Amino acid sequence: QRAEAAGVKGLGGVDVTVGDVTQGAAALAPQMQGADAVVCAIGFGQSSGLCLSCPQQVDYLGVVNLVEAAEEAGVDKFVLVSSLLTDGWAAGQGLNPNFLLLNAFGGLLDQKLKAEKRLRASKLAWTIVRPGGLKNEPPAAGTEVVVGAENTLFEGSISRDQVAEVCV
Repeated sequence: QRAEAAGVKGLGGVDVTVGDVTQGAAALAPQMQGADAVVCAIGFGQSSGLCLSCPQQVDYLGVVNLVEAAEEAGVDKFVLVSSLLTDGWAAGQGLNPNFLLLNAFGGLLDQKLKAEKRLRASKLAWTIVRPGGLKNEPPAAGTEVVVGAENTLFEGSISRDQVAEVCV
């Protein structure tokens, strides 16, 4: 339902499947059979209410389940949409107000970092995208995506449309 609302259904060359990332890799792998790539843009949302275990269940274990399912299904490429400041501690940003806010409930960024580490250790070809604050509005004309090396950008926002373009 959310995929349809986001306009994802019916895109040429894109198959969208519905599953529960908390159910384990074995339940997800059959849906990935024959896929060339997986784009993972899941994440615990504040609209779900206060749930201190949700970042671990979704942003870490859910991603791990998808990575393991992709490995099992023979998928070649995995693109993970993570978050700016995910590695804030190592980047010297542990006191950045945005890092503190995002990590305050359930260690969201810490969970995302654990998921990134699992993906890096996988046998999949992978790309990790760490966008800034996500905006629902399309980008203004002429707006360019700023790309930097890992742990070099610590603020900013981006249109969800531009993140999607980077991912595919």
